[in-house]
Amino acid sequence: MRRRTFVSSAATALTAAVLPFGRDFAAATATATDVEAVSGQGKQVLLTSAEVTELRASLHGPLLLRGDAGYDETRRIWNGAFDRHPALIARCTGAVDVMQAVQFARSHQLLVAVRGGGHSLPGHSVCESGLMIDLSLMKGVQVDPIRRTALVAPGVLLGQFDREAQAFGLATTAGTVSHTGVAGLTLGGGFGRLARKYGLSIDNLLSADVVTADGKLLKASAQENPDLFWAIRGGGGNFGVVTSFLFQLHPVGPLLFGGNLVYPFENAREILSFVADYVMEAPDELWVDPVLERDADGSGRLLVNVCHCGELKSAERAIDRLRKVRRPIQDSVAPSAYVKLQSEHDDLSPHGRSYYTTGMYAHRLEPALIAHCIERMQEPAAGMAKISFTQNGGAISRVPSDQTGFANRSPMHTLVVRASWDNRDEAETKIAWARATAAGLERFNQGAYANLTHAEKQSRVRLLYGSNLERLIELKTLYDSTNLFRLNPNIEPRKTG
Repeated sequence: MRRRTFVSSAATALTAAVLPFGRDFAAATATATDVEAVSGQGKQVLLTSAEVTELRASLHGPLLLRGDAGYDETRRIWNGAFDRHPALIARCTGAVDVMQAVQFARSHQLLVAVRGGGHSLPGHSVCESGLMIDLSLMKGVQVDPIRRTALVAPGVLLGQFDREAQAFGLATTAGTVSHTGVAGLTLGGGFGRLARKYGLSIDNLLSADVVTADGKLLKASAQENPDLFWAIRGGGGNFGVVTSFLFQLHPVGPLLFGGNLVYPFENAREILSFVADYVMEAPDELWVDPVLERDADGSGRLLVNVCHCGELKSAERAIDRLRKVRRPIQDSVAPSAYVKLQSEHDDLSPHGRSYYTTGMYAHRLEPALIAHCIERMQEPAAGMAKISFTQNGGAISRVPSDQTGFANRSPMHTLVVRASWDNRDEAETKIAWARATAAGLERFNQGAYANLTHAEKQSRVRLLYGSNLERLIELKTLYDSTNLFRLNPNIEPRKTG
């Protein structure tokens, strides 16, 4: 295998200090400047003050410990359900910082979380008592309007990416909520309003720079380390920390035809039944995202978010078919700036609220599937909940499943069940509702999307990675044999020796 190493470590090898100990031992030996941490296997680790000082000196960005200014702000992520406290936070400002942090974590066998935009639904962006590698300070976007490419740093949020690209009338598939991070979205696959026309985010990824578990920086592209390039396109953060992405851009907008059609909850069955057939013959330019919603007070609705990235007259004709089924009680669908469409639902997913999200793919919105979702949304625990039925297909499904690590391309819908709560006392009830709702959808299950849920059992990993799992396991074993990068929908390496 040909590997091109861009930067080699300038630091001396760090001596591992993995010391299993109980609380009494820790209290007797730790000083005020020593740091207690945990390994990836859950064992306790004592990091001496000298080792922490050496790591801090090797970084250009700050190293934060508990009690430091900025620690609490940095450890908090979008999903307020996760209140975790890393032992150390390495706030990286460039690839060399990431390399130093990875080498330190590897030498001490630390539990590692990697934070890009901090929008990980299952909370993988932060860990308890491990090392958080924080990329949020790495925010550059460089657009080349001639080549129609964008070089994007891993701390960039989708809104920044969209704004920079749209300044030149360009865009690529980039999610549906503008405060989502580019890195996590892309590595898991990357759906969005443009995906049916231009494919997933990974289908528009030309190359990436990746810090692998050995602390080396590699270029991953079709020409260099193609196996790594194949794996990171859908394999999530299992194979390393991406420090830059190079995307292909496309002429988009600036005006697209899009917005919301809102229907009373009692009309949901009729509209969803129409959508089941409607999406099967829709043009690639049209994207439809029906969402059953309930407010905290129990009031509900069906919101159908639409976007057409083609010619405006064709767009209006396509969407008028949906309008004519039944007149919506609200209709905001009109020519609108792409960046506005990309951010119009941001306030429905606020930072700090607690969420539990799970999901799966389905080939079709069958009557029994629709009926189950409508019934579940009338349960008392469904307050502040959502079930969405996002349309896939188009360019997504025309990429062979073995061309990238992302295999689940044929299902027409992504089903997302999301429970939300502001009161921590409601967590158990809300999570139970979401799990029971998802359990009732299992008979329609055609796989799962790694960005939406974590595999709570290894037996479910195949639902995430499908027919590509065996090759992903081989590459995980090659690039991360100790499973350093385990906080993700984890692909476990094969045991050796």
